[in-house]
Amino acid sequence: MAKFNEIGLMDKESLLEIFSYLNERLKENQLQLEITIYGGSVMTMVYDNRPATKDIDCVFSETNLKILDNILKLIKFTFNLSDDWINEEIKEPLEFLLKEDKETYKVYSNLKILKPKAEQLLAMKILAARSEPAKDFTDAYILCRDLNITTKTELLDIVSDYISLTLLGERQIKFIKYLGEDLGYDWK
Repeated sequence: MAKFNEIGLMDKESLLEIFSYLNERLKENQLQLEITIYGGSVMTMVYDNRPATKDIDCVFSETNLKILDNILKLIKFTFNLSDDWINEEIKEPLEFLLKEDKETYKVYSNLKILKPKAEQLLAMKILAARSEPAKDFTDAYILCRDLNITTKTELLDIVSDYISLTLLGERQIKFIKYLGEDLGYDWK
């Protein structure tokens, strides 16, 4: 973990340590918490796609926010994390989802970690379609491979289950075209 913390990143091992530590602090405070993780933390922990992530894109369930905030500050100090190590900005793109398909990733005594299914995560990556240094393209590539998507129709069917295709603009259309090319398909 030390080598990643020096550059402000969290690898799979340190993410699991942080969640274990969070669980212990929740237990001490007799709190139960459900957290849904997205983006780089999912790609780092579940798909082993990235060596590390700079933040945890997440949404917390309702809980005692004052105690949770104190616990998060303690985690930041203990693990020497940056001020923006928790990123709840994911709430904005979630407003565009037609539905959310979450599944359990890990359960501790006082903490339950959920993640979106691969299909939903792929739809979110297509909608975001950010350019580098964002990892949306690499993530979408790995998710397409994982889901065995070989045609643009298959991709758009999945995307349309989660977001309205009317939200796709020129940036997303180029993103899909280049994604197909990198996968070895002609998705014009």
